[in-house]
Amino acid sequence: MTMLFKEPVQAMPEHNDWLERRGWVYELLMDFLSRPPRMSLIAQWRQRAELTHRIPNSRGGKRLKSYLEGIPERHFRSACHQEAEEYRRLFLGDQSMLIPCEGIFRAKRDGANAAACISHIRSMYADSGVVFNKLTGERDDHIAMELEFMAVLAEGMRSKADLSHMRHSCLEMADTQIRFLEVHLLKWAPRLAEELIRTTKSPLYSGLAELLREFLADDLAQLRQWRAHIS
Repeated sequence: MTMLFKEPVQAMPEHNDWLERRGWVYELLMDFLSRPPRMSLIAQWRQRAELTHRIPNSRGGKRLKSYLEGIPERHFRSACHQEAEEYRRLFLGDQSMLIPCEGIFRAKRDGANAAACISHIRSMYADSGVVFNKLTGERDDHIAMELEFMAVLAEGMRSKADLSHMRHSCLEMADTQIRFLEVHLLKWAPRLAEELIRTTKSPLYSGLAELLREFLADDLAQLRQWRAHIS
């Protein structure tokens, strides 16, 4: 019996680093945009940045890496406290400066239907078999949840390619990620990043905002190239 698409995905050399890096970057962005960062989280990512060199060499990536590596040890505790307070000011409570949820953001900025937006997001999560372990009632359209969705799919696609899984499975995952970027993340996250840059003086959140804006557009372009190469 003839079997189709059994060969492993053969990525071009320039795509290998991207495949290894992208899930890591989504996880980085998700961790710092999900809740006030604890000292242990900042210490963990500072160490990971030093050891792996996976933060993109973009303007935002350089700013973020420079900040994480440059925090003096004697000021580390106070710097972490300041960043946690800045997160609360930016994203938490009725007086928060920014809107971190897509449905509300696009309803206020574009007149979009917030209920339809979050319903479509939930359907994409369900269709992909992704179920989140929500601890504090997080909204499905929160920026961190959307980034975590991409991180999960990015790692799933990378592991399937590494383990020589069927080609069509990688194509399906790539298509889902392309669609989610086009229909959801890129419709609002770059504007959220711009507002964050204007609102904060924190080097951590300025760097994260620049990295978010740069990375999403680049990742979509890379996904399209990679998909065209393997199809």
